[in-house]
Parts: sequence; structure tokens; C-alpha cells
Amino acid sequence: MSKPPNPITQGLRAVARDPAIFLVEILWRWSFAVLACMLVAGVGMMLLGPLHVGKAWYTAWGSRDPQRMGQLLLAIILLLGAKLIIAAIAVPFAIALLWGILAALGRFVTIKRLSSGLTSLRFRTVFALQLLRGLVSWFALILLFATTIGEALIATRGTQPDLVLYYLMVMPSVVLIGVSWLVLNWYLSLAAIFGREGQSFRGAFRQARQTVRQQRSDFAGTGFVFLLFRTIILLIVVAICGLASGMAGTAPQSYFVLLIVVSLTYFAIADFLYMARMAAYLALAAAHVDSAAGPTLVAPSSAFPVENTPTL
Repeated sequence: MSKPPNPITQGLRAVARDPAIFLVEILWRWSFAVLACMLVAGVGMMLLGPLHVGKAWYTAWGSRDPQRMGQLLLAIILLLGAKLIIAAIAVPFAIALLWGILAALGRFVTIKRLSSGLTSLRFRTVFALQLLRGLVSWFALILLFATTIGEALIATRGTQPDLVLYYLMVMPSVVLIGVSWLVLNWYLSLAAIFGREGQSFRGAFRQARQTVRQQRSDFAGTGFVFLLFRTIILLIVVAICGLASGMAGTAPQSYFVLLIVVSLTYFAIADFLYMARMAAYLALAAAHVDSAAGPTLVAPSSAFPVENTPTL
């Protein structure tokens, strides 16, 4: 009997055969990026507009004096006062909510196309998972910022800053916070694709954990392969930008356009690989799903056999 193709190949083929999956992923992700930037810019203009600090900031920036720029930032913070605190709470929550809505819409459509509709979660459950991903990301960022600032204060309590002590404290903290966020975010993203119809938020999360536990090494191997793909592409992008850096002095506008084009190309390829990874996970999990226990996890249009080959 011939050996069936591995889940990595299946995932790549599934997305290539149904370009709508890839296009929907690009649509919601890039829409989120644009809307989030517009939100931040709008709030910034509302807060800073009445202060008329544009000229002062350009002067401080042109001076290249860190102390002068720091004094200006402190003055802006003191002038804004409570408005800045409200914005610091409201804007992250608004961005997380925007992420939750757009990510839930995009994931609901893409998973419907990758898997049988009978196995898909309800939209409100997908929305809850995606909203939690956004809130957890903000919490991890705030915790990381607070931790590094607190450890910097501890390391500078004496007459001279203790850099050894600072790095001994900050490096484990960054690793711990980063790994914890990555693991939780990964399981939440898997819950949205492995959850079954009728399952609650907790049920979908447990389903994802159980599925990964059954094939832990296979999922880890799959993830590593796709991470390797993205790393290679990123290195190519960095090489292109580096080799063309001479244009920054002779033709800065052309170099800026090149950076935009190369960056957008990288993000598009990254989105394609992300959906291929999700399809590979579904194909990998389908190998351990009894046909009598529930509907197929892989869409008929992509109908590929599965084997226990590592995939990301």
C-alpha cells in the first residue's frame, strides 16, 4: 500500500486549492492592522492636538538629546493626566475587541471551508476565544513592561546601577512571560479549530488540549517545520532590505517603496503559511478521529489522507 502524503503537504495543498481561505485571512488581518493604526492615530490626535507640541517635539527630536526628549514626554504626560490614563485603558481594550470581532469572523469562515460545518464552533464561542487572545496579549505586554521597569528600579537602587543583577532578573522574567503567553495563545488558537459544534468555551479549550496531548510530538514537529519556513522567508526579506540599503541615501523614496512592497509580500506569505499550518493540524488530528464518532475534520474539497508526520 502506498504511503499517503504527510499533513504538511496536505495543509499546503488545501489552502492552494481554495484561495478564498488565504484571501479571507489576509482581508481580516490587514483590515485589523489598518483600523487599529487609525484608532491609535485618532486618539493621539485628540489628546495631543490641543497641546500644540508638534514644533516642540520636532525640535527635541532634532537635538538628538535623550534628556530633552524625556523631559518633553514627562511634560506631556503631566499635562494629559487623567485623559492619558483613560486612553491607556480604553484603547487597548478597544483594539482587543476589534481583534476579537475581525478574528472571529475570519476564523469562522476559514474553518468552515477547511472542515465540515458540523464540527465548527458557534460564532460566539469563536469570538470569546479570539477576544481572550487579544486581552491575554495586552496583559502579557503590560506585565512584561511593568516587570522590566520594576527590575530596573531594583538594579539602580545603589549609587551605581548593577547591570549584572538587572540582566539576571530580566532575562528569566522575559523568557517566562514570553513562553507562558506563547503556550496559552497557541492553545486558544487551536481551540477555535478543534472545537466541535455545541461545545462551550471551556469545552473547546479542553478539546484542543486533548487533541495535542494525543500527538504532542507530531504537533511540535509540524509547528517547527512551518516556523522554519517563515524563518527562511524572513531571512530572505532581511537580506533584500540589507542589500538594497544603499538606496536609502541615493533614492530614499524608492527604498521606502521597496520596504513596503517587501514587507507586504512577507506578511502575505506568512498568512498563507499560517492557514496551511491550521489545515495541517486538522489533517493531523483527523487521523485520530473515528469516522463513527463524528464528521470529518478536513473539507471534502481538499480530501487528503493523513499520516502521523510532524507538522506545525
